[in-house]
This record gives sequence, structure tokens and C-alpha cells, in this order.
Amino acid sequence: MSMTVHVIPKDKQWAVKREGGSSARVFSTQKEAIKIARVIAREELPGQLVVHGLDGRIKEYNTYGITPIKDPPGKKSAKIEKAIGKITRDRLNADPIPSRG
Repeated sequence: MSMTVHVIPKDKQWAVKREGGSSARVFSTQKEAIKIARVIAREELPGQLVVHGLDGRIKEYNTYGITPIKDPPGKKSAKIEKAIGKITRDRLNADPIPSRG
């Protein structure tokens, strides 16, 4: 199973968070956060790095050990991109689901 690592804005800093994880590492610059996130994504192949801008939209993404994601031909829909960004932010900010039993 592949792992996705996100770089997201957090309180005027930048957080590196594994998708589904409950904690994040925080850095003062986006550049520093990207550097660490890239190392994490490469170490745990297959992996994916997703970098978000200040507005939460996906700014950059890279895959390691899996086939790269390709953009579909044609124009990108701003509404779809905004909705995907919102869903991703909501998932990253949600509390982890407590384990059963």
C-alpha cells in the first residue's frame, strides 16, 4: 500500500503530515518541510509527496516507486480542484478514527 505525505500550511508555519496519521512535524519554512517530506516519501516506497500552497490547493506532487499521476487532457476545472483541496484539508485535519475493541 502506498503512503502519501502532505506539506500543508499550519499557523504561519509548514507541517509535514502522513495521510491518516494523527500527528505532524512543523517547520518554519516550506522549503525545509518539503525536504523532510521528500525523504519520508522516498524511504517508504511506494510513496507520494503532495505540497499544498497557502490557499490549500495542490501546488506540486511527486510519486516514488509507483506510476506517476497524469493530468487528464483538456482544461482543469477550478471547481473540481477547489473541492479536492477542501476534501484533502478536511481529511488531514480530522481526528483519527478510534480503534474498535
